[in-house]
Amino acid sequence: MDKFNVTKNKNRRGFFRIYDEVNLFYKKIDATLLTEPQPVFDNLLNNSSFSTHLETALQNSATQLPKLEKNRPDLQFRGNETRDVNISAGGMAFNCEDALKEGDYLAIRILLVSSMTEIVTYGTVVYCKNNELNDSQYPYFVGAHFMNMEAEDRESLIKHVAKKRSRQLWINGFILAAVITIITAPGMVFGLLLELLHHLLELFLEFCHLAFEFIESSLDHLVEHLFETDVHATQVIVFYIIVPFVFYGLYRLGRAVPPFCRRIKNNQTAYWSRKKAGLLFFWREQSLFNKIKLVVIGVAAVIFYIFFGM
Repeated sequence: MDKFNVTKNKNRRGFFRIYDEVNLFYKKIDATLLTEPQPVFDNLLNNSSFSTHLETALQNSATQLPKLEKNRPDLQFRGNETRDVNISAGGMAFNCEDALKEGDYLAIRILLVSSMTEIVTYGTVVYCKNNELNDSQYPYFVGAHFMNMEAEDRESLIKHVAKKRSRQLWINGFILAAVITIITAPGMVFGLLLELLHHLLELFLEFCHLAFEFIESSLDHLVEHLFETDVHATQVIVFYIIVPFVFYGLYRLGRAVPPFCRRIKNNQTAYWSRKKAGLLFFWREQSLFNKIKLVVIGVAAVIFYIFFGM
């Protein structure tokens, strides 16, 4: 296996790992193809199925890339597939629909969605486990080592991982600081939060009141100027002008709220599913010692908070 320039097991943790969303295409290949020239590999990956996948992914990101050429009659566009992966410059773990075996060789192409970077390489399967998420679409969880990766691709992947990791550290640091603040001073935090929400509600209601007063005053002057009516008649006319708009606004609001709530629910469900998958990815990749260490730290933190923080 050394002749294929596989990353050695002792160096597997030499690269930082992150959890990310990517567009992934892979194809199981025969080991003899790894000794073929690069054009053979390019022809393998540039088949119609993968072209469809990559073209669709790039087309959905048209705001970040120039518009794609559409004079491709061989392409049959289909839905974009984004997967959660645990990736580094040395390998990755991902949900998979195929029951691969340890030692299988893969042709892999990755589109890093956040940076729109394309990585093309070979890989060898290290393990294939049943997916603990009970996902019927991806019933397996696969770990693979990258092989014969071009230096340019590896450098791009290292930069992407470093950038993503730095961003995740900042976000995790902010979340940790928020959690510590809430745990140490829950009364003060929730008091400030309620006060802020109350203040925002007051500002919103005041804005609505001012907007209504402005509209009513403008209609009063307009009706009085056009029809030369007295104050009472003007107010009656303005009232009957405003009422249909109010009912129409309530009608539109009633139509918009249920779909909005469904979108929020679906987005939250997808978000927590990704977080759950990410936590499972993280837990699977830990050694037994690290798992024990994490459990001990968690239990110790809970005990410390119960006895000293409450």
